[in-house]
Amino acid sequence: MKNAICTLTKIKSWYIPVDPESYNILKKAGVPLVRIHENMLPTLAMLFKKNKFRAKSVDFKETILDPYLEEIGRRWNKKDHRKATISSSTMRFETDHASIAEATRKIIPDLEASLRRFFQRWGYSATFELSENRGKIRFFVTYKFDQSKNPIIPLVEDPAALPIISLDLGYVRLRMTCGEKEVEVNISVAAGTTWTSLHTSRCLYSQISDVRPMLGALMGIVSKDEHNADNRPR
Repeated sequence: MKNAICTLTKIKSWYIPVDPESYNILKKAGVPLVRIHENMLPTLAMLFKKNKFRAKSVDFKETILDPYLEEIGRRWNKKDHRKATISSSTMRFETDHASIAEATRKIIPDLEASLRRFFQRWGYSATFELSENRGKIRFFVTYKFDQSKNPIIPLVEDPAALPIISLDLGYVRLRMTCGEKEVEVNISVAAGTTWTSLHTSRCLYSQISDVRPMLGALMGIVSKDEHNADNRPR
C-alpha cells in the first residue's frame, strides 16, 4: 500500500474516510477510526509520512451531500403530481393528487431506507414523519449532523440493491435490510397514517439467534388467517 491515497471529507470539525479503502489505509497507519477530529491532523500527517501514505480532502457538500440530495429530489419530481422541497435541515416530499397515492405509498419505504443509510453513513441524526390526507401524501424529514454519532462505513455491495423485508404487526413495523455480512433492523410505530421510527441498528449474521422458532410461529399465522398472503405492508 505504499503511496496509497486516503481520501477524507470534513463535516464540522471531523474528518471522515470517504470509502472503505480509505478507512483501511487509516487502519494500516494505526488509526482505526471512522472519524478524526481536526486537532489530530498533525499526528495523522506524521503517521502517514512514516507509512508512505498520502491524504487528500474532498468537499463534503459539493461532492457528496448536494449530489445525493439533488438526485433524491430529481427522482421524486420526475413524476407528475409530486414535489420535493429540500433545504439544509429539512426535506418535504409531497403529492397533490389522490390518483398517485397507492403508487407513492409503495415507494416511500425505499426512499426512507435510502435516506437512513445515507444519514447513518455520515453520522447524521434524522426524523421521519409520513402523513396522508384525502389521498394526498406528505413525507417530512428533518436531519442534522450529530457529533455524538459515529459514521458507519458502508458495506461493499450497493445499498440500493439490498433486499428489504417489511412486516407489519398491527401498529408496529419491523423492517430488515439484508446485506452480505450484516442485517439492518428498524422498528417503527404507527399513529394513524404516520409511521415514527423508534430504533435502528445493525448486527452480524453470527449475532442472530436461532430463527427456526420464529419461522414456525410466522408460518402458523397463515393457518389462522387464510387471507394473510393478501395483507401487504402499509
